[in-house]
Amino acid sequence: MSHLNRRGFMKTLLATAASATPAGVDFSERIAWLSPQTGTASASTNLENGDQQLRLSPVGAPLAFQNFVRVGNEWKPATLPGIPLVTGASFPLVTSYLRREGLTVACEGKATAESLDGKRLGYDWNAEIRAVDGGRGEPWFRFQTTLHLPAPVRLRQEGQVEPQIITWLSSTSTLMEGQSGSWRRVLLEQPTRNSLGACGNDLPAVYLLDQNVGIETMMYFDVGDMGWMSTENLPRFLVYRCSSISHIERDGTQRLGVGLIADQTTGNVLPAGEVRFTYWLLQRPFTRLLTQQEAVARWLQALLPMFEEKLTWPPCASTWKDFAAGTVEDLQEKGAALIEVNGHTGLRAYVKASSQIWKEAADNFELMTVADVLWPSLLYLRLHSLPSFELECHQLLASLPSFYHADTRSLSNDFVRSPNERADSWYPFENGLVKYPMIGTLAGLKGVTDNFLEAFQTAQKMARQYGYLFPIYYQVSNLRAEGAGTNYAIGGLYAWAGVLAHRLTGEERYRDEARRAIEVMYTVPAERLFHEPQELAYGALAAAELGMRDQTAYLLYEQLRMFYWYSDPSQKSHDIRGMVQAAASILYPAFKENVEAILPWTGIMKRGIVFEGLLRFMDQQRRNNFYFFEDCSGNRKRRASAFVPFENLGTLELGGMTGNVGKEIYGAGESLWMYLMFEALGHVNDRELMLVNLDLLDTSGANQFPSRQLNFILFNPTASSRSAEITIPPAQKTKVRLSEKGKPVGDTLQVPGQAFVRLLAEY
Repeated sequence: MSHLNRRGFMKTLLATAASATPAGVDFSERIAWLSPQTGTASASTNLENGDQQLRLSPVGAPLAFQNFVRVGNEWKPATLPGIPLVTGASFPLVTSYLRREGLTVACEGKATAESLDGKRLGYDWNAEIRAVDGGRGEPWFRFQTTLHLPAPVRLRQEGQVEPQIITWLSSTSTLMEGQSGSWRRVLLEQPTRNSLGACGNDLPAVYLLDQNVGIETMMYFDVGDMGWMSTENLPRFLVYRCSSISHIERDGTQRLGVGLIADQTTGNVLPAGEVRFTYWLLQRPFTRLLTQQEAVARWLQALLPMFEEKLTWPPCASTWKDFAAGTVEDLQEKGAALIEVNGHTGLRAYVKASSQIWKEAADNFELMTVADVLWPSLLYLRLHSLPSFELECHQLLASLPSFYHADTRSLSNDFVRSPNERADSWYPFENGLVKYPMIGTLAGLKGVTDNFLEAFQTAQKMARQYGYLFPIYYQVSNLRAEGAGTNYAIGGLYAWAGVLAHRLTGEERYRDEARRAIEVMYTVPAERLFHEPQELAYGALAAAELGMRDQTAYLLYEQLRMFYWYSDPSQKSHDIRGMVQAAASILYPAFKENVEAILPWTGIMKRGIVFEGLLRFMDQQRRNNFYFFEDCSGNRKRRASAFVPFENLGTLELGGMTGNVGKEIYGAGESLWMYLMFEALGHVNDRELMLVNLDLLDTSGANQFPSRQLNFILFNPTASSRSAEITIPPAQKTKVRLSEKGKPVGDTLQVPGQAFVRLLAEY
C-alpha cells in the first residue's frame, strides 16, 4: 500500500518540545507529538493521533510500543506494554537510532538470527511509524519494519510459529472470562470463511470491540507489501488468520490479543534481501456493546479509505468494446462454444477441452451458461446489428422453456435433469429466479416469465420451510436439505426475485417476501453470510429498492469483506487488486463473479446510495479485469477463443495456477456487461475517468433499450482535477442535454480529484 497521500488523507503533524511550542508551527487538532526529538536511551517517544497516544520504547531497548486512548482528560492503556512490531525469536530488534521527521518516526538497529547452516547471522533493520488520517477522522498508525537480510534466515518454529504480528490488548482472570468477559466482545475476523469453516484469502483485517475495557481495536495487514510469504515459510492465508489469540498464564489469567496469527507452517526459511512487515492499527474508546451489524459498518467505514487504486492498465487493455465484439465472435464457434442436445442449441460451460479440471458431458448443457450469455446479449443486439449472433440468441431462447419442470414447479440448471435431482441452491436462485425472468421480460416471452412465477412459489415454500435460512444442497422433489452446509446469502437473490415478481404482477406480497428475506439476512451472524459475492450485492439492491438503507449499507460492507484489497506479490503476470474472491474459500478471483458482484451496484447507486469506496473498487475492475484474457500480460495474438475469459487467476495460496479451471463461457456474458456498463451508453474522452451507466438492471423490455434518459456517475480516481468531454453513442447525431441535479452542464466538465458527479443524459 502506498503512503496514503490521497487528498485529505494526511493531517498536519505538530512537533512540540516537552515544555514549549516553537513559534510558527502549524497546529492540528488531530495529530500531535508529545515529546522532543531524541536519539538518547533515556526518553521514550510518544505520538498522539486523535484519541490515541503511541508510546515507543527508547533507544537501546528492544523496539516495542504501548498504545493509549483518551478517556475524558486521561490516557487509558489500550494495549499491554512492550508490544513488539514483529513477534518471533528471530526478530530481537534493538534500537540504536530513533528520530522524528515530519509525520514519521524513523528507527534503526541491528539484530541476530540463525542462518541456514546454524550459525549466528547479524542483520540491519529499520522501521517507520507514521500517524495518518483516513480523510474521515480515522486516526490510524502505520507500522512498516524492513529487515535487510544478507542471507536466508532459518526460522525457529519449535515453540511458537514465527513471524507473527500480535497486539496484546488486555489480561483478565479465567473466572471472569467465562462468567461474562467473552460475552461482551464482538470479533470480526478475516479472511472470510464458508459455512463449514473453510477459509479464503480476501480482506486482510481484524476488528475487536471489547466492552469489558471499553476499547475498539482494528488492524489492517498490507500483505501486498509482504512479498516474502511463500511455501518456504508461511504461505499467507493457507496458514495465517487475521483474528484474536488467547494465552493462558501460569497464574490462571488470560492475555487477549489480535493480529496476523498462525499455528502452522510449511517451511522455516525467510529469504535474503529486504523483508517487510507492514500493518495499520486503530484503537478508539467505545463503551456501548454493538451488534455485529453495527460493528461491521463501523469497521468498513474506517477501512474503506485504506483501499488504494493502482491507476495502471494491463498491457492488453484496449477497450471493452473491442473485447465484447471479440467475445460475440467466439460465442458463435460451433465446435468450441455451441452444443446441440435433443435438437436444442445450448452453450458449453467451458470452451471445449480448455479445462484441466472438469470434464463436460457431451449430451447436456446448463441454464447458468445460457442465461449468463443471453441477458446482456439481448441488450448488446439493440446497439449492434449482427444477424448471425441474433439467430444464435433466438436458438438459445427456444431452449429456455425446457429448463422448467411442472412436476416440481422448479427450474433446473441442467437441460437434461438427473433422476433424484439435487440442487446447489445458488444455481436455481440466481439463474432461475433472477436471470431467467429478466431474459423473459426483455424478449417478451410470457411463457418464460410464467415459469418464473411458478418457480418462485416453490422458492417461497422453501424459504418458509427453512425460516429464510437456506441450505446449500437440497432434493428438488421434496426440498429436503442435504449435507451440513448453508447458504444464507441466497436470501439476497430471493429478495431481488421478489422485486422482479412484483414488477411482473403488481402484487405487494412479493415485496413483503423480499423484505422478510432481507430482515433475516440482517440478523444472522455476520460470518455466516459468505458464499457467492453477488448474492450479497443483489440483497443490497433489493434492500435499496425497498428503502431499507441500513440493510443496504450492511450487505455492501459484508460483500466488501470478500474483495481483494491487495495485489498478490507472488503473481507477476496479473494484479488481483479490486477483484473479489469468487466464492467463500475458493481462493481465487473469477471473471464471472467479479462482474456480477459490481453490476448490482449500478442499480444501488441509481437509488441514491453511493460510497466513494465502491467507485474505487469498480474502477479498479474496469482496468484489471482485462487480465482474465489469454496472453494479456505478454504478446497477445488472436488465438482460438481468445475473448472468452479464463475462469481463474493465480494466487499464492493455489500455487499461482492461472486458467487451469478453463475458459468460462458461463462468464463470457460479463465481457458484454463490462462494455454496457462503462462504454456502450456513454463515453468520456479521458480514459482515466470512469463513466458508469446506472440503468441496466431497470430495463423492462429490449424495445425500450436504450432509454432516452440515461443515468451516469462520472468518477475521477486520480489525485488532480481532470477535464471530461462526454458523448452518448446511442444518441448518434441527436442533441444531448447533460444535467447535474437538474442544472444543465456544459460540453466540458471539470471533475475534482477523487470526486464523482451524478449526471443525467437526455436526447
